[in-house]
Amino acid sequence: MKKLFLLCLTMLSLSAMYAQECMPQQNLPDTLIGVVPLPYSDTLNPTGGIADTACINEPFSFVFTVVVPGTFDSPFGPVPINRIDMATQGAIKNLPAGIRYACNPPNCSFPKDTVGCIVLYGTPTGSPGVSNLEIDFVIRSLIDFPLTFPNATLYPGNYFLHVKPQGQCAPSSVRTPGLSGVEVAVRPNPFSSYAQLLVNSKISGNFDLIVNDALGRQLRRERVHLLEGDNTLDFDGSALPSGMYIYTLSNGTGAISGRMIIHK
Repeated sequence: MKKLFLLCLTMLSLSAMYAQECMPQQNLPDTLIGVVPLPYSDTLNPTGGIADTACINEPFSFVFTVVVPGTFDSPFGPVPINRIDMATQGAIKNLPAGIRYACNPPNCSFPKDTVGCIVLYGTPTGSPGVSNLEIDFVIRSLIDFPLTFPNATLYPGNYFLHVKPQGQCAPSSVRTPGLSGVEVAVRPNPFSSYAQLLVNSKISGNFDLIVNDALGRQLRRERVHLLEGDNTLDFDGSALPSGMYIYTLSNGTGAISGRMIIHK
């Protein structure tokens, strides 16, 4: 039985200039209705909210994964859900200048028993600051009713989107368990055509270097050999459009990932 109504957020990077759809996160618990993580709350959910920070004149994206089951629990018992609808424009309030949104499905209508997503994307303009986002949608059921997230009764908190000055969003590498002793830095980052992945490794061996776009589509995969100590991997991004890209260095037992920004 469905007991939660969540608006679930998932980090995926997306080319701000070419963002027309997003890829939803899969394999979410079937008790969810709506989206993850929940709104940020310093007391109830300090790890929730929008994890990414936007920067003026730099591509940005963030993805909400929308889960729509067939029913949800109400005080009166199970209630069927037909779908959850959002307006294709104006449903997300207080967006910073230069940021918009798109859905998958494109009409922002999420049928029951499906998983969809909403992506915020664009290049922020104007001044740095903090936007407190609100998301409006309508649950289509026996009786249609609107719901806004965050919700003071169900899921209190905030969806803060922080916009910083240009140059303060340089990504750092993300270390994951199972690949300790490996650190990666991209220089320069952002870059227009060419960059280097500077890898300091305490282990040697063969690794897979994978580059995905912000929709999760694999663009490149190559086998590389790392030696103990400092290694340099050249990356040619001259054929790629401006946007954010995810690199992953994996040896089959662990992985380290980070973000590259191409700005032309």
